[in-house]
Amino acid sequence: MHNNRRRSRVRTQVTANYLQQGNTVFPLVTQNISLKGMLARPQPGIHAGELGVVRIDLSSDASIEIECQVIRSDSTGVAIDFRPMDEQSFFHLRNLVRYNAPDADQIDDELKIPAFEDVPKS
Repeated sequence: MHNNRRRSRVRTQVTANYLQQGNTVFPLVTQNISLKGMLARPQPGIHAGELGVVRIDLSSDASIEIECQVIRSDSTGVAIDFRPMDEQSFFHLRNLVRYNAPDADQIDDELKIPAFEDVPKS
């Protein structure tokens, strides 16, 4: 099986909220996370293909908020693909991934390769 992942996934269990369009909030517990997405434990009510927002509260004054798309949602888990995010969320996400990575320098090396396809500017 060929692995096209551009970002390392690190195992970590952090609590997140998935905000579904229509403002329904689902609690999630991550199984692993990367700079490009995450896998969470199964959560009924979340459906593949939908767009939403993932929010991870790190402290009372720091959080990560990322627009996302659900890639898969079944009995094995909820796979979420992150959309491009603001600098502050990226900074916090990068630190979270680095902190949980066996080799933090590898995470920084991966940043030299674009994670997202070029989006035309309007």
